[in-house]
Parts: sequence; C-alpha cells; structure tokens
Amino acid sequence: MQSRRPVPEQATRLAALRAFCDRALDDYPELSRHDEFELDFWDGIDFLRIADDWVRQHPQDGPKALADGFVFPTVWDDLEDRRDQQRYGLQYRLCDAWITAHPDAYALEQIGARLQHMLQFAFEDSDYPLPTDEDSPAYYRRSPDQAWAFPDVQACINRLSHYPSTPAWQTFAEWLLDGSWNRVQPPSPPDEEQRKVADAYIYVHKEIQRIALGLLEADRLDYPRFVRAANTWGRAMMFYSDDTGLDSDDVDLNQYADEAFDEGTSDDEAPEDEGIDDESPQSDDIPSEEPVAVHPILASFTVRYVEDALAGLPDNAEKLADTFRLVEVYQSRWLLQALAVIERLGMTPDDFDSFGDTAAVLQCFLLLQDLPRTQSAELRAALSGFSRNTLLTALPYAGQASRVVLDALGWSDLQAFQREYLNMALAPRSGWGSDLPNTPDETVGVVDRYLLDKALAEADPDHLREYLAALEPSHWAFPETRVLLDAYQGIGRPALEKKLTRHAQPAMRIYGVLPVTGPDDVRQRYLTLKKLHKEVRKYGAQRQANSHAAVQAGLENLARVAGYPSAIRLEWAMESEIAESALTAATIDGYDITLVIDGLSPTLHICKAGKTLKSAPPAIRKHADFVALKTQQAQLKEQIARFCRTLEAMMSSGETLALDDLKPLLKMPAVHLLLEQLIVQADDAALGWLDAATLTVTDLEGRQHVAEKNLRIAHPFHLFTAGQLSAWQKEVVNHRRVQPFKQAFRELYLLTPAERDTGLWSNRFAGHRLKGKVAARLLQVRNWSTSSVEDIYYESKEHGIYALFNFLDTGHYLSETEHFTFDTIAFYRDQKAMPLEQVPPLLFSEIMRDADLLVSVAHAADSYSTSNETLQRRTELVGELIQGLGLRNVKCEGHFLHITGQRANYRIHLGSAAIHIEPGNYLCIVPAGSSLTEFYLPFADTDKKMAEVLSKMFLLLDDMNITDSQILEQIQRSG
Repeated sequence: MQSRRPVPEQATRLAALRAFCDRALDDYPELSRHDEFELDFWDGIDFLRIADDWVRQHPQDGPKALADGFVFPTVWDDLEDRRDQQRYGLQYRLCDAWITAHPDAYALEQIGARLQHMLQFAFEDSDYPLPTDEDSPAYYRRSPDQAWAFPDVQACINRLSHYPSTPAWQTFAEWLLDGSWNRVQPPSPPDEEQRKVADAYIYVHKEIQRIALGLLEADRLDYPRFVRAANTWGRAMMFYSDDTGLDSDDVDLNQYADEAFDEGTSDDEAPEDEGIDDESPQSDDIPSEEPVAVHPILASFTVRYVEDALAGLPDNAEKLADTFRLVEVYQSRWLLQALAVIERLGMTPDDFDSFGDTAAVLQCFLLLQDLPRTQSAELRAALSGFSRNTLLTALPYAGQASRVVLDALGWSDLQAFQREYLNMALAPRSGWGSDLPNTPDETVGVVDRYLLDKALAEADPDHLREYLAALEPSHWAFPETRVLLDAYQGIGRPALEKKLTRHAQPAMRIYGVLPVTGPDDVRQRYLTLKKLHKEVRKYGAQRQANSHAAVQAGLENLARVAGYPSAIRLEWAMESEIAESALTAATIDGYDITLVIDGLSPTLHICKAGKTLKSAPPAIRKHADFVALKTQQAQLKEQIARFCRTLEAMMSSGETLALDDLKPLLKMPAVHLLLEQLIVQADDAALGWLDAATLTVTDLEGRQHVAEKNLRIAHPFHLFTAGQLSAWQKEVVNHRRVQPFKQAFRELYLLTPAERDTGLWSNRFAGHRLKGKVAARLLQVRNWSTSSVEDIYYESKEHGIYALFNFLDTGHYLSETEHFTFDTIAFYRDQKAMPLEQVPPLLFSEIMRDADLLVSVAHAADSYSTSNETLQRRTELVGELIQGLGLRNVKCEGHFLHITGQRANYRIHLGSAAIHIEPGNYLCIVPAGSSLTEFYLPFADTDKKMAEVLSKMFLLLDDMNITDSQILEQIQRSG
C-alpha cells in the first residue's frame, strides 16, 4: 500500500513547529483567553503575524517547516486530548497563512507532491485512516473527495492556482490538466454509472480556469491539451463568452464547499470539524475576484470543443451531459447543430428521451434563449433543410425558436394556441412550477376565454391534433393542462368529478371551465366548489391554503363561463337564486312547517292545530318536503355564514357597494337581515341603520338619508373619525341589537407615538412567545400566507400592499415549530418598505387586530397580558351593558369590574376574567361550557372571554343564591 510520510529532516522540523504551537496557546493572549474553543474562536486572529514570529525564531528551516506542516496532516485519532486538538488547529492555520502569503518553490514542490499523491493513489491510500469494515466495499475509496484530512484536493488546487507561473508550476499544471491520473472509481452497484476521480471535485471551477489561463500565457496550452483538460475537468474548462453565443447559469460552487464537506463527513471524522474549518478557496486571505473577460483563445478552444463534442455524439455523451448541463445558447447556429445531430441519429418525438445522456446534451443546445425577430426569417430558411420528424422532436425544447419551428412545420395557425397553452401550463405569474401546480396563487389555471377561443378558432384541427400528439412524450405534455383543454371543450367531466372527491387541486381549478349543460348547472357547480372549500379545512395549513386558492380559481373560471364579471358577482347571483328558489313552508299530514330566521339562525317552526312542537315527529321526518326544508335550512345557514365573512371583509377593506350591485343582494332574506343589523355609511357621508326596503339610512338623531350612489359598511375607524363611536356603542346596546360580527365594539388600532418614531415597522407585539401549531392554523384561517417562515404575509389586493409578520426562532415550517417569538410588523409596496403613516388606516387596524388575536390565542407564556385595545373595547362594552340593563351594585373602573355582593365584594379582571374577593383573596370559579351563550352580547361572533366575565358578574351579583359548596367555602374563608 502506498503511503506518503515525512522524511527524517521533515519530521524534525514538524516536531519543532508542534512545540512552538503548543507554547503559543499560552503565550499569545488572543489564543489563551478562552478555556474552551468556541465555533468562531479563530475569527479575527492574525495567524500570519504569529507565523512571522516562528520564522524569525527559525530563519533557516522555519519557512520549510510551515510548508511541511501544511502538507503532512496529523491523524485526528492520534491527537490525545482537547489541548492536542487545539494545537493542531493552530498549526494548520499558521501554515496555511504563511504559504498563501509566501508562495515559494519549496511550498510549491510539497503541495504538488501531496496533490499528486492524493490523485494517483486515490484508492490505495489515505493519509487519514477511514473506517471501511462496515462500508464494504470501501465507501470512502469510492468517494475520494472525502478521503483525506486537510489540505484536501480542493485546498491544494486552490493554493496552486494562486502561485506564480514558474517553469516548475507550469510542469505540474500540465500534469494536473492532462488527467493521466484520472482513473475510473470502483463502482458500487454494478449498474451505477462509471465515475472518474476528477468527477468528485466539482468545487474547483475558478481554480482550474486560473491554472489554464496561466498555462496559456506561458504558451503551454494548445488545443489538444485543452481537449484533455476538458475531458478531465468538464465544466471547469468551458470558457463561454457572449460573442460565441454560449453562456452558463452555473453558480460559483465554491460557496457550497463547506456544506458538501459536512454532508459527506462520517461520524468518525466529526471531531475534526471542531478544530479546523474546511478551507474553501475563497478564504479571508485570498481576495475575491471580479469577473474578467474571457481570453479569446480560450473562447475559441471552447467553441471548437463544443462543435467537436456535438459532432461526436453519442460517444462520450455521459461525460458531456455533465459538462454541458448548465450551458445556455444565444445563437441559432447551436440550435442548428443540435438539429443536425437529431437528424443524423434519426431521433423522433417518441424515442427522444430513450437516448438518455445524448438527449440531455441536445436539450441544452436546442433551448435558444434569445431570437431577435430580424433573424427569424434566416432561421426559418435554415430549418427547411430538416425533416418533419426532426422538427417535431425539437419543438418542445426550442425555447425562443419554437415559434419559428412551428412556421417551418407549416403550422403558423398554431402560434396563438401555443402561446395560450404555455401561459396556462407554465403558470408564469406564480413562480411555483408548471402544469397547474399546487400553489396559493389564485390565478393559476384561470383561463382567458377570449384569447383561448380566438386561438382555437385560428387553429386547424388536424394541425392541433398532430401538435398535441408530438408533445405527448416530451416535457411539454402537461397532463393537467391537457385535462383543462378537454374540459374547456366539454370532454372528461365524469373523470374530473371523480378527482374532486379526492380533493385534487388541479381538478378544482379546472372544474369551472366546463361548458354550461343545463339551467341549474352553474348553481350546482357553485355549491360543489363551496362545499370543497369547507371540506379541505381538515388538512394542514399549507394544503388548505393551496386548496382554497384552487377553489377560488375554479369559481373565477365558472364566473367567466357563466358570463359574470368576477367570482364575487357569481357568488351574489348564485346566492340570490338559492334564496329565490328556496322552499320556505310546507304542510305535511296536518303539520305546518315553516323555515324562519330567528336572530341569525335559520330554524324550522313546526305546528299542529295551533300548537308549536319542539321537534319534528318521526312520521314526517322522511317526507320529501321535510327533507327539502332541512336541506334548505342547512343551505341558508351556510349562506348566512358565507355572507357574514363577505360583509366583514368588505367592512375591513372599506369597500363600497354601488346601488345596482346592492339591490340584487337585498332580495336575499339573509343579506337583508345581516345588513339591517350593521351600521352603514351612505354616499361616504351619513352613518346609520339601513332600511333595505327604501334604501334609506337613519342616523343617531333619527334623520333619514336616501342612498343615491353607494353604500359602505362602516368600520370603527369611520365611527371614530366622525366622533360617534361611543354613541353608536350605546345605540347598539340600548336597542339590544346583535350584530353578525364585531362592528361597533370591534378593536380599533391607531398608530402609536412609538410607531411614528420607528417609522417603517411596529414593535407593538415584539417579544411574545407563541405556539407554532396554533399560530399557523390561526394565520391560515385569517388568509395569511404561511408557506415559508421567511414570508408570513397578508396581501391587500385593493391597495397592492403586503403586510409581513417577522418571527424569531422558527423552523422550516411554522406548524412544525414548537414555539417561536413575535418580532416586528412591516408593510411593503412594490417590494419597498412603507412608512407606517402611509398605510391606509383600515388596513393598519385590521393587521394589528390579526396580530393581537394571534398573540392572545397562541401565546405560550403564563405572563401574557391582554392588549390595551382589547381591554378598552371590553371596558366600553361592559359599561354600556351595565347602563343598558340598569344593573346596580356593579361598576367598571379601569380594567376591572367591581361588584358589591351580599356575602362579599368582588373584582373581575376584564382581560383574564380572574376574580378576587376584595381586598385580595383569589376566588376560583370554573365557568360551565353552556354559560357562554346565555348572556346578551351585541355581536354574534362571541368573545368567549367577555362572555365568561359576564357570566361571573351575574353569578356574583346574586351571591346569596350560590349553592356550589366549593365557591361558598372560598368566600367564607376570605371573610
């Protein structure tokens, strides 16, 4: 077995260097200030200064010792203790700093010898003994990039690439590029591709290019040597330039070197990372380089190599597939050369992919990135020399030339269709993939009917059939988009509806494009999509968000098919139809059943002989009319819930309704009822209650205002700015109104002085610790995007503004993070942070309300305190209820409710609902679940904590009638 060990002279120098490093750990303050080395301990230490001290002490052998110390690594397992590990870590860094700053001939000789040894004996030796017993057959010998301690192959090549171009350097560089050492790695499974030693080193592109340029400048790089180097180092030897029409989207892989090293390191090697950082080529000692122009000779060599490689296909296709994997072509001549290969090999659309690596290479050169229209005619003439099969094979891969390929095939009539086909399939607005991907983007899969109809009208049916058949084996097959096209033409409805039962998201988007088949078809499909929207709530946050977007896209498609201007107008029309066609009463065997809306709940009233029954007798429950009424009751309940959400969203956004849009809505009893319980604003002026029959608004003084143009559901901000918020709260309570959602008592969030000072962000909820799963669920329900913890955002389409919640301590997914910390809130427009003072007040208030809700529901800390805005609304509500109900012996002061009972005096905190018997004894009362709905609240979306406060208030006001022994014992003990 080959082994490279220091000769006696080198061993002597290394022993002295080790002794110096051991002393340095104590003598240099910057090295001795920590007992345990931290991860960033080495940062900021001037290793070159310490190395200079060593050389001054050993002027004769000092420089050689530093070169020896770099190329003869210590076996990690031989290090005895932590001190020994620290000493070796220092030694390696001193040596590296010195040879980088002083690239002398001896260091060049030693680095070259080490590199030559590693490459030549990749499978016979390792300077660091690696375990192989459990990895038979010898895993590390199959992965030479992981087989050595520092410096590894990459580090040695990096140092050499910066050395002066001396004759000795040039000789070694020739050997390195020629690749005579580049043997095939032992395969693992017999069917695995045959990889060579150089294939393991994918992070040395810049270094190999510097070495090649150095040889060229020394006039020692001719084309045959360039070919050998390209066959060895692949992409590293490709010198693409703009004037040759070749480029690459390859990234600087050096930046990932550390990650790759960590992934491949075994548990046995793990300690080594603690002592020595992986030496990436772009170390602090080597300045980063600006991109430079490609040398014209190297560019010409590259072009010649590419031409020869294409002409030589399919030989060596496996190697070329990696070499050209990221090439980009900008001149049509490369497309024509690829077509010539397809023609020569007799490739067809059906068997193109079976050519494996050859096909992969050709795809790169077919994908023309740019084609000025002035060159289209010239390319069209050149394409006429190729067979129909060749053009069909190339069509899906031709990039910007695909339209010219269509012309050459005689299919100019398909230009518009191809554009629409790709627009639908590639979802260019979403950035989430292709072929109707699962995405929160509601525009994916929505069809522009005018353009698609026009494209289909222009397309010759025979051409279209041949075109789609030719794409079938290619990456342009797009099966979901094909289903969409079929559905658009009324094909495949049963199969599509079967997919809906499995909640397939592409099917949800496509379902709306089916042609209308009957008078009730649109309504039934509308109800199906609404049902799907409800059913997918059982899934996780990400799938739920994607599914809701798919349903919305389906509704938008359905609206366009049915002739409505938008999905919201479709919804209103369908809900109106449902209301108008509803069965509201029936008489069955002497029983009179009527569907009425009691409060906000649809209820069946059942009477016989003037007597009201509590429930339906079994005799009528299976009757068709009773079943129809029950179905209508369920639909009406869902309708009320849907319009509650719609109207609340309209209030939150400040949206106005034109009277022409409002009148059809008011035909629905549910909407009629909901709107008459809300404070509205007519024509941006008068605030009051709506009379749906006369379209008049009655203000606080009883004056009536006729709505002439539009109507808006008033936001608390509107009431506040009008100076009427408190008055409307009194009005709601005095008339015992139950609003469908919080309006008069809705939390209002105004800009604080601190937020005016910070300017671009709010710290209002910073520092709160939250539960990940609860927070993710709540955000999703509130229509926040939670697909990435980097971007927790809400999009206001009305304003083109994004609100962002910034969280700390999150994992990859919010729902998988146990706990995280709320940080800041910011707003963006056109990707620029907005000053908070410029954010529309309604949007600001609603975003802050979401944040407050998030903190109050998902908080993880026992010390959580309710926000001032929430406490203020509860204080106002309790105050109005006390006055409105004429309650005595109770008053509200600050954030507490004070109650004078007969047994004791009590106070209840409005935030926590905690009770204390004055002066200070805690009273524990656990509310019963049923008590939360027994007390009047002026809104239907019950504030459970507020209901708990009220239930405790009424209990303690009548404390003489308390019978619970545990409560009585606490009260008596406090006295």
